Amino acid sequence: MLTINFLNLNKERFNKLDFAAFQTIFALMLRHRHKLFDDEYFAGNKPYIERVYEIIQEHLPYFWLFYDVKTGEILGFCYFYDIVPGKNHIYSAFASICFAKKALGMRAYVGAKRLMNHMFRELKVTKIKAECYSDNLLVPNFLAKLDFQHEATLKCETIVQNRPKDIEIWSIFNPDFKIRHLY
Repeated sequence: MLTINFLNLNKERFNKLDFAAFQTIFALMLRHRHKLFDDEYFAGNKPYIERVYEIIQEHLPYFWLFYDVKTGEILGFCYFYDIVPGKNHIYSAFASICFAKKALGMRAYVGAKRLMNHMFRELKVTKIKAECYSDNLLVPNFLAKLDFQHEATLKCETIVQNRPKDIEIWSIFNPDFKIRHLY
């Protein structure tokens, strides 16, 4: 049996977060620093560790940790950004998700699926979106397995290492909601 689950990182849990857990989150964010730290929103002269604290704090209460149920070890994180509110729920949000290498494969799939079910059933989110670079081979396959659909490719949308890069947009609708397309 796969032993991965998630927990919501609210302000109280964030304040009690132990160093090992924060170190894992920091290492994962640092691995993707070109996406997280080099854009205009997070650009600055602060050390990466301070900026990781800011990223977490700015996304509470929509920040979740994936953990191993048996050991308590942190295996990854997910957070919402660019949230579009609905009347009594979140209409749509982009989700940024990252797993440690040891959690890739079926563990990541199970953890992500459990969190998506929570987002749809408990938070009543209508649409979850994800971005990835068009030359990324792993993330589109992972998103497709989670039933995300490719929506668009934004040509030369960003700059990475001084070169233009395309970004793909993927999304999934809450299966409990009937959405009428207006086109």
